[in-house]
Amino acid sequence: MNSVRLVQFTDTHLLADPLARMRGAAVQPRLRACVAHARRRFFPADAIALTGDLVHDDAAGYDVLAGMFAEDRIPVMPIAGNHDLPGEMRRRLNRPPFAFDPLQRIGPWSIVLLESWFAASMDGEGRLGDSQLEGLERLLRDCRTTHTLVLLHHPPILMDAPGLDDLRLMDGPQLLATIARHPHVRGVAWGHAHQALDRLLPGDVRLMCTPATCMQFKPHSPNFEVDDRPPGYRVMDLRADGSIATEVVWLEGYTD
Repeated sequence: MNSVRLVQFTDTHLLADPLARMRGAAVQPRLRACVAHARRRFFPADAIALTGDLVHDDAAGYDVLAGMFAEDRIPVMPIAGNHDLPGEMRRRLNRPPFAFDPLQRIGPWSIVLLESWFAASMDGEGRLGDSQLEGLERLLRDCRTTHTLVLLHHPPILMDAPGLDDLRLMDGPQLLATIARHPHVRGVAWGHAHQALDRLLPGDVRLMCTPATCMQFKPHSPNFEVDDRPPGYRVMDLRADGSIATEVVWLEGYTD
């Protein structure tokens, strides 16, 4: 395997009702459209990442997700966001192809899954906590012979949007300091912000925010202003040399 193709869907905000909308967006049809589009254009893939806010406070949404990916023969890696119910997520998705182990090894790459949901969150902010950061240090030592991608839900950096930045990963600087000690980490990808971002840290560590499959927020807005951008997702080709070729895919022309 010379490269690993990873397809990332995030912020699906599913509800049991197939006609449910969030801020005007028909969440279930939009996710189905993104998945169908990815299957046509970018499959076969080697893994699928679901990086949080998979449901909108409704555990029955996980049953929708289970049915949507039930036939996949590749790892489908779910991560909890602030609107998720982690216990219910694990209970309802506790079967293949869903993979919850925090370290996934695929070809020449290791993929680390971090849980930024925490029970004491007041408004939707994220935190890893000392225990998980210490565990990450051990995981990164264990996979130091492979290139590594880190996935989580909350942004570990400021997104230049005051309302959103209040709900970032609160221990983001500690996460980035940990990553800086491990040069085999080649990228970090997340969701939560409902917009796209692609940036490089020193050492060419790629930082990637992926837009939502439901609706988007306007970049740099002081509040949570809904954008007119269509549903989106990200495709990453994780290459054997440690580089990452990535594309944000927008469903241009999509209408509910």
